[in-house]
Amino acid sequence: MLSQDPVKIPDIPGKISFVTIEEKEYVRYLVDRKYNPEKKYTESDRVVIGRRSESMPGIMYPNDNYERIFLQKGEGNMDETMTPEEEKFARDNRTYGMYAPFFDALYHEFRQQTRKRPDELLNNYKAETLNKVLRPLREMMQGEEYAGLLGLAIAGDEEGNGMTFGDVMILLTQYKSALTKYRRAHR
Repeated sequence: MLSQDPVKIPDIPGKISFVTIEEKEYVRYLVDRKYNPEKKYTESDRVVIGRRSESMPGIMYPNDNYERIFLQKGEGNMDETMTPEEEKFARDNRTYGMYAPFFDALYHEFRQQTRKRPDELLNNYKAETLNKVLRPLREMMQGEEYAGLLGLAIAGDEEGNGMTFGDVMILLTQYKSALTKYRRAHR
């Protein structure tokens, strides 16, 4: 099983290799070498420790073998040697993994509510709840060409100012499109 948190591919000369399976590139680690006297050559015992990121070749998504080999051996987490760009990639991936399920749930809930009451004003609680999810996603996509299109929810007031459920659906649809585009570009 692959972990959600990406890590830097270990830089261990002679121990790391790559294999492509079904258009995905996997990182392998050399566990052991044994000389086979019958065949008169050394056989390598390698295990897959993760899947290489398509957009950042120095990063991988580790699996259980990585954790067993590197983290339990006390070799430490390889994240300490990440470049600032790789750290941002790892942080953004964690943000996406944490907030995407909440976003999907809110999207589906507001879609249902919009069908029933599209002109109802958004109350403070709903606006705050939405913004708790939208703010980190918007920060994650900062710097993308479409980031300027992403706003936050505004609660309605007594004068009738603020967002309706229909307005929120437009906002969430913009986020949904932006998240799809972001994941295609950065995964």
